[in-house]
Amino acid sequence: MPNYSSSNQRLAKNSVFLTIRMVIVLAISLYTTRVVLRILGIEDYGVYNVVCGFVSMFTFLNTSMSNGIQRFFNFELGKNGEEGARKVYCTALYTQILLAIVIVVLTESLGLWYLHNKMVIPDGRMLAAEWIFQLSVMSFVFVIMQAPYSASVMAHERMDYYAIVSVFDAVFKLGIVFLLPLLSGDSLIWYGVLVTLISIINFLMYFVYSKRNFIEIKFIRGFNKPLFKSMLSFSGWNLFGSFSGVMQEQGINLVINYFFGPIVNAARGVASQVNAGLEGFVTNITMPVRPQVVQSYARGDNNRMMNLTFSISKLSCCFLLMMAVPICVEINYVLHLWLGDNVPDYAAIFTVIILVGSLISNLNAATSNVVHATGDMKKYQFWSSMIKISCIPIAFFVLKSYPQAELALIVVMVCRLIGHIVGLFIVRSLVNVSLRQYTYKVIIPIALVAICSIVTTYPIHIFINEGFLRLLCVTIVGIFSVGLSLYYLALDKNEKHLFMQLANGLLSKFNHK
Repeated sequence: MPNYSSSNQRLAKNSVFLTIRMVIVLAISLYTTRVVLRILGIEDYGVYNVVCGFVSMFTFLNTSMSNGIQRFFNFELGKNGEEGARKVYCTALYTQILLAIVIVVLTESLGLWYLHNKMVIPDGRMLAAEWIFQLSVMSFVFVIMQAPYSASVMAHERMDYYAIVSVFDAVFKLGIVFLLPLLSGDSLIWYGVLVTLISIINFLMYFVYSKRNFIEIKFIRGFNKPLFKSMLSFSGWNLFGSFSGVMQEQGINLVINYFFGPIVNAARGVASQVNAGLEGFVTNITMPVRPQVVQSYARGDNNRMMNLTFSISKLSCCFLLMMAVPICVEINYVLHLWLGDNVPDYAAIFTVIILVGSLISNLNAATSNVVHATGDMKKYQFWSSMIKISCIPIAFFVLKSYPQAELALIVVMVCRLIGHIVGLFIVRSLVNVSLRQYTYKVIIPIALVAICSIVTTYPIHIFINEGFLRLLCVTIVGIFSVGLSLYYLALDKNEKHLFMQLANGLLSKFNHK
């Protein structure tokens, strides 16, 4: 019988590490974006986002393989221990080297053609765009080769080291903004060079740590063909899903660039930065749970797997609401407080729409973890991917008829909602989950928390003049509103008991220290 008390304590400890990490990373990232936007200017910042965004379209290849590697690491550790994990590592190393070669070929052919023939780049900035393109490809290769090592860190639930690497990454990027004004030449090119250097440092930190701490990270000559086929089969459909996700994000970015140019891309870049910061906090909850979901399925404990999935769906969305509601209510003041006079047009409306869509994405992420645990990807990935990809032509024709940039992001949000509904029916066929139970345990509680948070914060926005005092009041009321409604309206009896156990355990540990 697994020790669930120990597992829950580990979840709580990892969540604390990741929360501390996210507070530091978010604070540094927000300041870094403000200074980078000022140094580069809105136009160059938009060029950087659209060029890097195009290269990152190819990340669907790496994302699918990385998810597969982590899934097999988790599964083998739960079923066969270190011996099984060693086979996963060796097979993953071969596949990532092959993947790096494929991506370099694709980007240096298709990517360069699109950059020179289709992408809207301001006059005189093509040379800088070419530098950013090549540096992005180089950085991406190191991200690909990092996957087996970061996956082993996550599979062993070493969230403390993951947090350390993330903090170092943010600190290095903060160092860039102080270094850029001291360098002569093109600031955009220097920014790309320094960001690439950080990618290399991140790879080395994961590589050295994994080699020193995990027995299975040891290369053995020979190729495990059956395991490769299993990983490729899993990753094949996962590849389709990753491709559709990237196309949904970066494809919309290219559509916006086609109709409105790089300045509106800069607005989406700002909005995405806000969303990424908030999503980082939510990841503190979902990331520690993912390995246990897969390992529970490997042990045949479907009951714990689904309980974790229901709980994580509620907690992730409610924590996102806790931060997103005050930001959405005070979005204009928040953006000017953050960026000063450099707020791009459309940044406010883009941020609100993206944050609403992010709530749906969090629900999708929790249920897709169940599909990943089963390994039966075909039907889920096919239908969810087709819905995601359909966003691009729909958004194109919508903008052609009604040229309002925010409509592109509304199309994405609606498609995500449809995709989640379809995905739930597919998950039900895999693990026999009750959709009625899901509605009562997840959807209704989240809706109640959202209503309470909006009802309590919006009147403050109306009756108090704009300023830091109003932002502070909205934030405090929003946090308390979500926290209280989460505990009293969203959590069931068992979840409240578990929550108190985890909180008391953590307080005892910190008091002891």
